[in-house]
Amino acid sequence: MGELLKEERIKKGLTQKQFADGIVSVSYYSKVEKNEHRITAEDLITILEHNNIPLCSFFKELSLKSNFQHEYKIDLEAKVMDAYYHSNKILLEKIIQDFEKSSSTDKTDDIIIVKGWLESLKEDEEEPDIEVRNALKDRVFNIPDLNKEKLTLFCNFMDFYDLDSNVMIARKAINKFISSNETEI
Repeated sequence: MGELLKEERIKKGLTQKQFADGIVSVSYYSKVEKNEHRITAEDLITILEHNNIPLCSFFKELSLKSNFQHEYKIDLEAKVMDAYYHSNKILLEKIIQDFEKSSSTDKTDDIIIVKGWLESLKEDEEEPDIEVRNALKDRVFNIPDLNKEKLTLFCNFMDFYDLDSNVMIARKAINKFISSNETEI
């Protein structure tokens, strides 16, 4: 949303102070444009009205961008999996570089996951990247409830865990989903 607000502001040739004048502080608004802070619906609507931006067109554009990003992410996930299954380390490294250059708000998680796939391709004699492995473990343990996302991350990178952790997480998964009809799980 922040990127779209910035586009609208630039189209109008306004500074951040002029665009968010009296609604939110300039420092706060600057972080909204960088997607570092969320803006309340009330403040967003006030800013749009203050700058004569039709709500309908703004939210339509936001929806289009969101759909595009979703499709882009699905396509990128397919490329990552294809590179992994073809043991194409060069392509995985390029994907990481592309993520690092992107303005995506969740690129840190995406980079860690791609690095995890790259780490999974290492031979036994190669030095493991403990930082990446620990970041993936932390990512799994920071998801509060055992859900499909957490289970997928765990299953994809379970070889990074010790046996006790694997047994513990597997037991939790079995107990939670034993009577589930969700075929993917």
